[in-house]
Amino acid sequence: MGLTSRTEEPAMNAARAHRSPTPELQPVCDHDATPRVSVVVPARGNGRCVRALLYALVEQSYPLRLIDVVIVDNDPVWARGPAARAVHSQRWPFRVRISVESRAGASRARNRGVRAATGDYVAFLDPDVVPDPGWLAALVAAAVEEGASIVGGRTLTHYPEGQALPLTDGLRECHGPVNWPDRRRAYGWPYWITTASLLVRREVFAQVGGFRLDLGRRGRWLLGCEDLEFVDRAVRHGLKVVIEPAALTGHPAYRRETRLGWFLAQGVGHGVSVARMRLSVAVPAQAIRAGSRDVEVALGRLLAAYLFLDSASAVYGLRELARIAAYHLERARLLLIGRRLIRAASSPIPSASQEGTP
Repeated sequence: MGLTSRTEEPAMNAARAHRSPTPELQPVCDHDATPRVSVVVPARGNGRCVRALLYALVEQSYPLRLIDVVIVDNDPVWARGPAARAVHSQRWPFRVRISVESRAGASRARNRGVRAATGDYVAFLDPDVVPDPGWLAALVAAAVEEGASIVGGRTLTHYPEGQALPLTDGLRECHGPVNWPDRRRAYGWPYWITTASLLVRREVFAQVGGFRLDLGRRGRWLLGCEDLEFVDRAVRHGLKVVIEPAALTGHPAYRRETRLGWFLAQGVGHGVSVARMRLSVAVPAQAIRAGSRDVEVALGRLLAAYLFLDSASAVYGLRELARIAAYHLERARLLLIGRRLIRAASSPIPSASQEGTP
């Protein structure tokens, strides 16, 4: 299988530590009773992690002959190469292909991967995550047994480089979901789904479209919510979505992502993204949290931080103020240019009837 380079050792060690606890579609050619799965992995700036991820996929309990991996190189031309070198470094026990998306954006890259997919299902991972050996089998089992069109897996965030600042649960949530159900359940508030661990029946993309291009990370621009918007859109189409916590992946958050500047940028990106989500789905009111009461809570955190020298509360309060301001500015911009926003949902599962400009 070849030797692991020194640069890959941290990723492989993290893997071992974690394992303890409307695109045009290609035809499906395999008629095996067990579903074929295309695993789509967009890489931008983290192509060096692809080889470790492929090793983790080799250890999947799911039949490897039914796995088709599509690595989408989203790096600028001058930075391309690490992902392709990982793919071509050896022979893998499943099909692995490189696809190139020259335009920056995680949503563009994932949509490119969907167009190249050939499986009955499309699974999504990030290059630096570590899927548990039973990850894919658990996702597919949930989809088949529940008759679900979309299944979200559980991601656990770890900090391989330590933390620059102490983190509250609110700050940890900036790196991924903190709360998970203890058993398989229907998707809905307060639980959410990420593209770091996601399974979608391939026909869903023809029915509801792909990931929105104005959402999702683009280089240093920390937009997000493309996964939530896509899943909420599927729910509005009447499709069944479930969360399977047994489908486990480990997700790293690096030291630079635990500093004040990153949290402020993430807050701005999140506020803008939530406002944009309201162009196509009814966002739960609990997820918006941008009213006067929320401003008071953020200011109260800043005051408490000043009185008790609590740096974590100070960072969270500043991040919340940046998020709320960005949300209202983007919402106002959308209304000024004549875009119609869908009314916020009072219930966790949005419905098509809850429409109208607020």
